[in-house]
Amino acid sequence: GEMADHYDVYYRVHAQQFGWLGWAKNGESAGTAGYSYRLEAIKVQLVAKGSSAPGATNNPFKTAQISYQTHVQTYGWQAIKFDGKTAGTTGVSKRLEGIKVELRNQSYTGSVQYRTHIQTYGWENGWKSNDAMSGTSGQSKRLEAIQIRLTGEMENYFDVYYRVHAQQFGWLDWAKNGDSAGTAGFSYRLEAIEVKLVEKGKAAPGTTSTPFKTAQISY
Repeated sequence: GEMADHYDVYYRVHAQQFGWLGWAKNGESAGTAGYSYRLEAIKVQLVAKGSSAPGATNNPFKTAQISYQTHVQTYGWQAIKFDGKTAGTTGVSKRLEGIKVELRNQSYTGSVQYRTHIQTYGWENGWKSNDAMSGTSGQSKRLEAIQIRLTGEMENYFDVYYRVHAQQFGWLDWAKNGDSAGTAGFSYRLEAIEVKLVEKGKAAPGTTSTPFKTAQISY
């Protein structure tokens, strides 16, 4: 109508965790998806057609791609983390005992699958997927390594990268697409993890040379 010919409508939202996002306009999405974060406030402004925006327009809408949650010694399940943020703890000598991973707002079909190497038991026989727990709870068993991979169309469009914080070693390098991250033969616990989706073929989030450390057996 008349208004649309003469004005652009700009709006921005204040989202839980993120605060004020950038300005969206004329029907674009503003807010978040996949995080279950609430909108806490909104600002709306009319601007003469073609005039500059009232402020920065980058990131009016944030979409989560992958989420994960860790079960930590003493603390139990921690809050869900998204897109490369740290899950678990560092510097307090607490083992990871379990993990759940889930895709959010998928643009393509497929799933995320993951399995862990558990103290006493070794590698889990099957892969877990879609927010099922890998590992144990209530058994005081540490996770020592993990593998994460994508299936279906998701695997064609994304690489899944992950790195772990291991006892004695600290942060190891990034593994991807089913490779092992962690340690074997040391009896060291995993303490934290970060997981991130990257468009297929784009650069890794960081160094990739040593995601997994194996103790050399000496006779």
